[in-house]
Amino acid sequence: MKPAIIVVDIGNTSTSFALAREGRIVGITRLPTHGPNRPMIRRCLAELTRGCRIQGAAVCSVVPAQNRLWIRELKRLTGRIPLRIHHRLKLDVAIDYPRPATIGADRLANACAATERYGTPVIVADFGTALTFDIISRNRAYIGGIITPGLPLMTDYLADRTALLPRIRLSDEGKRAVPFQRQRVIGKSTEQAMIIGARLGYTGMVREIFSRLKQSLQEPRIRLCATGGYASWALAGSDIRVSIDPDLTLYGISRIYDLNRPED
Repeated sequence: MKPAIIVVDIGNTSTSFALAREGRIVGITRLPTHGPNRPMIRRCLAELTRGCRIQGAAVCSVVPAQNRLWIRELKRLTGRIPLRIHHRLKLDVAIDYPRPATIGADRLANACAATERYGTPVIVADFGTALTFDIISRNRAYIGGIITPGLPLMTDYLADRTALLPRIRLSDEGKRAVPFQRQRVIGKSTEQAMIIGARLGYTGMVREIFSRLKQSLQEPRIRLCATGGYASWALAGSDIRVSIDPDLTLYGISRIYDLNRPED
């Protein structure tokens, strides 16, 4: 069996990690970013890598406070310092942006992965704690993006700032989401009304932003792909032409590792 690498995506809400081998992402595991301690992370990594030959690791992080913990555990497991994703690495994508150091590492990984999987021009919508749109031009350059509040921020804000609205667990709703064509338009309870507002509202947001970007870029055939924990719940079955790609960020991390493979 060929060796694998460990890829880790540390996000604001959750951390995803998996094995990457020959372009495939397997064994995806998710933990709350701010909950797990060192023994829990060590145990999860041991389960992930049991029986595997591990060549190295790569980390993409937007939560600096968590970096030291993960880097130490990955180094202990692999015997070498993991690759940290940043704008100075080989990305197979040029960066046409005034301050490239301010681009989130996850957005760089998405740009690299989307360019490889879908070609250019392409737009990546990432449904995480924030909903981000990143644009890669026809000549393979990252040229900027759009950031909006994500689905969990909207539902949590409503619960935090009102006396009677409940907290909705969108992760649970995603498991039992009805097909988009059968989605209610009028809520018959407070919870239903909030869920409808989140799902239809974000579909409308994606549709409008995508339309305006196509007009601005003068690229009527530009591709749209979506990733992140809430992408399928928000968009699957809608009338928006989108490729939903759950492991896009992890694949991008693995590809950047391959492009910058450390010398053995």
